[in-house]
Amino acid sequence: SSLFARSGARADEGEEEGVLGSIMGGVAAAVEARVDAVLQSQTSPVPAFQLANLLLFYLHTIASMLPEGSPLSTVLQGVHKRAGRVFMGLLGAAAQQIYKQPPPVPPTLAVHGDVTAIVEGLGEICSTFDTSLVPARAREGYFRAVLEEGLEPVVAACVLSANAVTPAEGAVYLANCLVATLAVLQRFDFCGWRVARLQAQLDSAIEQAVREQAEALLRQCNLDEKLFAVRAHAKAAEGEGGRKERLGDIPGMDPLSLTVALKPFYTAVLSTSLDLRLVDRLAIHALRKQCRSQVAQRLADSYEELCTAVSAPDSGYREAQTVLLHSPQQIRDLLVDSI
Repeated sequence: SSLFARSGARADEGEEEGVLGSIMGGVAAAVEARVDAVLQSQTSPVPAFQLANLLLFYLHTIASMLPEGSPLSTVLQGVHKRAGRVFMGLLGAAAQQIYKQPPPVPPTLAVHGDVTAIVEGLGEICSTFDTSLVPARAREGYFRAVLEEGLEPVVAACVLSANAVTPAEGAVYLANCLVATLAVLQRFDFCGWRVARLQAQLDSAIEQAVREQAEALLRQCNLDEKLFAVRAHAKAAEGEGGRKERLGDIPGMDPLSLTVALKPFYTAVLSTSLDLRLVDRLAIHALRKQCRSQVAQRLADSYEELCTAVSAPDSGYREAQTVLLHSPQQIRDLLVDSI
């Protein structure tokens, strides 16, 4: 009797599927026409992706209750694929447009509005995908093509824009663009593989910004030439035969010239008036603070390098302390305290 009961239950289920398939089959053509009309009117990738995500939901719910090969199941599969193609086309077109015409770097070095719009759009797409029925373990692989199509040209465009200005300004602008992008992608686990690469690019941009800022400050104080002479002198000593000329005997490195060059440096450090306007245009406070600290460390290291060379027994400076009015540690402490 139980066998007959199970057979009857299966028959009932089959009849239910058949009835449901018959009912839904009548709306298949209307669904296809409506979805195609919506897709044809789309100009933005965000609503196209939202539609594709909705159709995927229907495939996992309604279509699973219909007989295999039913008209509505076939239609849902077809319009879902078309929605995906339309989405990828719109996403790629928007990304390629900004790549072919990179927006100019704003005077403030803030992220250009065109870049912000695309990154925010990607954020909406990521939020939509985060609610999808795609299993968590498969999401990264599923979404990789979206990031490659929609993000890579945008990051490349930011690099091209950065290359169109000075290296110092370009480094800060690129850092701001990468920070804005990371702020969006870091919220989603399935973007983790790209977050790691963006972080490496950001670290490189920050390193360049710090280096450019420190070198600019040294130039303002005329210490860049003195450090160049110190390094060239040290390199010559390592060469064949070793150096013969003392550091203090090199033109421009005599005690008076060095004293004159150090005066504006001491003044800037003691009055905490170092001009850090470059790294101060980074968008994130924590990042600004980090970079200011790194600039201070670079300046302190450069001053210590100069002091070590001038204080050497064979440097040619009889009374180095009359030129070097402050110890390396004093300058380091003052610089750190000023940040």
